[in-house]
Amino acid sequence: MTPIHPLQSITMKRRTLLGGASLAFSAGIPTAFAQTDAVTRLVVPFTPGASNDLVGRMFADAVARSSGRSWIVENKPGAGSLLGAEFVAKAKPDGLTLLLCASASMGVLPAIRKTMRYNVEKDFTFLARIASSPFALVANAQLPVTSLADFVKLAKSKPGALRIGSSGVGALDYMGASLLQSLLGIELNIIPYKGMSQVLNDLRAGHIDASIVSPATIEPLAKEGTVRVLAVLDKQRSALMPGVPSSTELGHSKLLVVNWWGIAAPANLPADVRVTLLKNMGAVLTDQSFLEGVKAKGFDPAVLLGDQFAQFITADLKSWQLVAKQANIVLDN
Repeated sequence: MTPIHPLQSITMKRRTLLGGASLAFSAGIPTAFAQTDAVTRLVVPFTPGASNDLVGRMFADAVARSSGRSWIVENKPGAGSLLGAEFVAKAKPDGLTLLLCASASMGVLPAIRKTMRYNVEKDFTFLARIASSPFALVANAQLPVTSLADFVKLAKSKPGALRIGSSGVGALDYMGASLLQSLLGIELNIIPYKGMSQVLNDLRAGHIDASIVSPATIEPLAKEGTVRVLAVLDKQRSALMPGVPSSTELGHSKLLVVNWWGIAAPANLPADVRVTLLKNMGAVLTDQSFLEGVKAKGFDPAVLLGDQFAQFITADLKSWQLVAKQANIVLDN
């Protein structure tokens, strides 16, 4: 994953946006967006109450307070986040309908589905990445391994024998297990479940040997000693588990399994509206209190604005397409 943007460089970017905003207003912003009482709708393609929903609501509230404009959150779950993304892709590009996009809707699912009702690179204007949350490789405490190197050595000695649970075919943790195999040259028995709660129950009981789970989710089991966290699959360590090495520092810079969240608009967003939205979002994403609030909720601030976010999206999609091709992972619907 691209490292967190230094605050200083983002502040400089924000100044540029602020300078361009006056030109945008003089050019004339489309009527609906320019109205002071216009409401911006942030479509969250997940159910209320989940971590994805929390990120969206935190950001919408912060931008509304900072900009003085009204924002509302509208949940449109379904098809693993694809229904909400499709809705925004087809919405009017006036700046009043935005999407909380994530690794699922822009990376993993488009990489493995035979058919898609939107094109990631053509149907959206990518505005800002907000936050991320890495996954970690964890093992049942009874497995005789204490490090990633131990896990790889054991897996190579018993091809296909180690059972690694995932929350379902095509889920980010399932793709992470496939990435683990291809990059480390090992063969695992990937077992898909119908949700993460079942994975955790079987991992704790020793019915499976390992899994790929977010640090926040696995922390209680790690504290009770029933599982052992071997590596955080990111470029840096997790603030929740500072004693656990990252995959990058262990020499595996491409072994990255990270959930992320950002804001996108429909394609063909007018340039002046884009500038104004970036100005409003940039003000929040350079605010230290907001970034500290993100950390307090267990997420990592992972700020990218405008073109840099769009470039990240392209790279993320291509990386999961490669994993899907190598592992022959395809979803028919």
